[in-house]
Amino acid sequence: MASASKIRNGVSLLLTNACRLLLAAIFIVSGFVKAVDPKGFIYKLQDYATAFSLDNPTVSELLMPAALLLCGVEFVLGTMLLMGTSKRFSTVATLAIMLFFTPWTLVLAIWNPVQDCGCFGDAFKLTNWETFFKNLVLLLMAAYLWVKRGRIIRFISPRGSWLVTLFALLYIGTIEYWGMEHLPLLDFRPFAVGSNLNDAIHEVPAEYETLYRYEKDGEVLELREEGAPDSTWNYLGTRSDVISEGIPAKVQDFWIADMTDGVDISEKLLADTSYTCLLIVNRVESADESRVDKINDIYDYCLENKMGFFAITSSLDEDIELWSKRTGAEYSFYTADNLLLKTMIRSNPGVLVLKNGHVVAKWNIKDAPEPYGESVTDDTNTTKQEPPMIAQNAADNKNLYSLFHCLFMYTVPLMMIFLLDISTRQRNRKKETSAPSAEEPLTNEIE
Repeated sequence: MASASKIRNGVSLLLTNACRLLLAAIFIVSGFVKAVDPKGFIYKLQDYATAFSLDNPTVSELLMPAALLLCGVEFVLGTMLLMGTSKRFSTVATLAIMLFFTPWTLVLAIWNPVQDCGCFGDAFKLTNWETFFKNLVLLLMAAYLWVKRGRIIRFISPRGSWLVTLFALLYIGTIEYWGMEHLPLLDFRPFAVGSNLNDAIHEVPAEYETLYRYEKDGEVLELREEGAPDSTWNYLGTRSDVISEGIPAKVQDFWIADMTDGVDISEKLLADTSYTCLLIVNRVESADESRVDKINDIYDYCLENKMGFFAITSSLDEDIELWSKRTGAEYSFYTADNLLLKTMIRSNPGVLVLKNGHVVAKWNIKDAPEPYGESVTDDTNTTKQEPPMIAQNAADNKNLYSLFHCLFMYTVPLMMIFLLDISTRQRNRKKETSAPSAEEPLTNEIE
């Protein structure tokens, strides 16, 4: 009996902490990938508001704080579960979140107002039914964890729990701030630095094999080439087998049109083997005008160096005209779909550099380098200008580097908190064991 009880306790302990770690991982990843691109998550919430006829100024003002709050709550709860702190609060909050979102995703799965729920941002795409079944499993795990919360193994003592929560808040808040004020640290979209847009805008068609079917005396013969073995075989028709499934284009409806004649120049841009600078001004009426001098310098730089320069917007002609008057812009605008421009860069305005269809660099306009670098001298002692806007950020592994940096800045402080907590507990134990008992008299030092 004792042995069976030990086995049950061991299984319960293992299952409880397996649920806790899996929930922690999903909450951390879900919160992080949305927080790293907060504007993208805000756009997703706008899609929900539009789908449910809530697209009004009051709701629009609440979308940004709601998006930032939801990302932060998910990430902090995931970190608390990971480290085993605040057992009662973390398990109750996790169960409450799953009790809310599981029925909500069922509604989305049935009515399908938005194709992708956005629970993992642009990093992972799930259908609404996949999201519902995922949440259903997580709900069961959260309920079990709440019941068995006493068996959660702590990695941090109750005294150090506040430090874990504070660190998680500061970490995710910094990630969100960077994504709002600059560009996402990690870019999961097809327009990330190093991406080949020529591949992204074209779909891979499905491949089929046609078989010709013939019948004779109840026997069916299928051949890859048309033509029966002899005239005694009766032709039944054809059958097609799928050899490989098609892959839809990562970027749908990629077009950039001249505003004067409506000619699509997207293929021309992607085929250009020289550097091409795209100024993306999603909506000129709401664009940041504090860096217009830098924009005009970039335009002049492109003209002097025979680089292509294309300003692209989704605004109307009258708004573009007002922008040109206010900023002194001498460049012409091209038009593109509003959603496409928001997907290309999370900045208004932003700069994107292409070469042969590859994304060489992209910046929020406030982070774009000055178009004229310091003068340098080559071996022939002739002075030339170093073009920093091309030389910088042209790395295919930028996402990988940023991911490593984010993981390092998350795991190392948590490890330091863990080690500090262990050290503090050990010192406290030593003090307790070395302290004189209250029942024993103190030694008379004079004696």
